Amino acid sequence: MGSFKYIHANEMALYKNDERKKDILKDVRSQPIIKRVDKPTKLAKAKSVGYRAKQGYIIVRVRVGKGDFRRPRPNHARRPSKSGIYYKLAVSKEDIARERALNVFKNMVVVGSYFLIEDGKNKWFEIVLADRTKI
Repeated sequence: MGSFKYIHANEMALYKNDERKKDILKDVRSQPIIKRVDKPTKLAKAKSVGYRAKQGYIIVRVRVGKGDFRRPRPNHARRPSKSGIYYKLAVSKEDIARERALNVFKNMVVVGSYFLIEDGKNKWFEIVLADRTKI
């Protein structure tokens, strides 16, 4: 795994650059919530979670909103003092992204996923999916 050490170091150097982050954010903000991409943005990370550059493997970029799960506050009749507006979800944002990708690509299996980038409102993950018949 000698060459991927250098690829990873190069990606991290590019990723720490603010201009590179701005370019990625500008790209992903204009895309739909779930988008199939041709190649992974972070190649070394994709390889580490199980991506292979062969037929049957795809990369899907998924956007998930940030913040806690919020329920509407009751605004009629009696208001309980412990109405519980904010809740912590039992699943992570990455698990939510995986489920959303599987809802669109039903014949695929999740191989792995990794965090891509975030801004004030959203988080983006890249999900590695494989065809069930090709594994």
